[in-house]
Amino acid sequence: MKTRLRFGSRIHLRFGEQFDELIHRARFLEENGFDTVLLDDHLLYGTSSAVALEPFSAGAAIANQTKKIKVGVAVTDLVRRHPAILAQASGTISIIANGRFVLGLGSGDPMNQSPFGLPTDHRFDRFREGVLLLKMLWSSSIDNPVTYKGRFYSLTNAYLQTGMPERNRPPLYFAAFGDRMLSFTGEEADGWIPHCHTPETYGKDLAKINDSAKQVGRVSLQTIIPSYYTVASIANTREQADADVAGPAKFFLALIPEALRKIDPSIQHPGRVWEKNSDPRAQREIIRKVASLIPRETALNTVIHGAPSDCIEQISSYAKEGCREFLLTFTPTAGLWSGDEMIPMARLFAEKVIRYFLEEYD
Repeated sequence: MKTRLRFGSRIHLRFGEQFDELIHRARFLEENGFDTVLLDDHLLYGTSSAVALEPFSAGAAIANQTKKIKVGVAVTDLVRRHPAILAQASGTISIIANGRFVLGLGSGDPMNQSPFGLPTDHRFDRFREGVLLLKMLWSSSIDNPVTYKGRFYSLTNAYLQTGMPERNRPPLYFAAFGDRMLSFTGEEADGWIPHCHTPETYGKDLAKINDSAKQVGRVSLQTIIPSYYTVASIANTREQADADVAGPAKFFLALIPEALRKIDPSIQHPGRVWEKNSDPRAQREIIRKVASLIPRETALNTVIHGAPSDCIEQISSYAKEGCREFLLTFTPTAGLWSGDEMIPMARLFAEKVIRYFLEEYD
């Protein structure tokens, strides 16, 4: 029996738009067959086009104005948010959404840490310890307090009182790419939410996650949901879609040197040189310069793009490697932050692509 593929979309606000537009986009996705709506967690973007909303507040508003679509944060970290604060916020929104909340976690982005004096070192070790605390606190109560002394965090007779029922505990998706994060995903995560993969590299990394899960004795690998979080563009012609998505595809691939090395080791990447600059706008320009050196086809091989038939073929390739959920950032002709143009693109995707896979599943 085939597993039904699930689809989600990231939404955002362009500078100057009213918050109601975000609610409108979430409702549109719900009404048109999408399973998940996603908000990212940035303090800043390095561009004046974007609005960086606090995602838990915005997500709570979306959850209150929708009925069935899942609401997710993809992704936050345990540097900007102490595990206790994150556990409380997640528990609260899980109650508001009646169990429809999904929490994506990563090790952090220096662009959103160093300008605010937040630590950027020991990222994996801090992440691992923070996840442990998060789970401990979700299981705590006034009768079952938690005491813990670690390298980065400590608790003394601590417990939460969010009133979150066990059934509403949010699934944890890890944004894992390096080997240690992939192994930890197999050990502790409910889902995997990577970026910048070809189907081949996706399958190889998923195999590492599954091997790690087996080593710690996880009963069923079906408890880990493999997703793919990527930019996407769909149009009536392949040429138009490719023109819309090529720039963002190269930009996001430039952000992850490890991804480029996996996809094509022959391409030289200077590494995260932008992290040495303290100005976010300057960082963004450095990333753009790195992106300009990445071949167009290399970047396009990591995203969902083209006419509906192209998108179906690409999604099927990832699904053959084990992906079960596609979380997309639609990139219209007017640019990544064009919310108005995102709706027609998402509608075409729903009508031609989501419907195709629903009919195939039936």
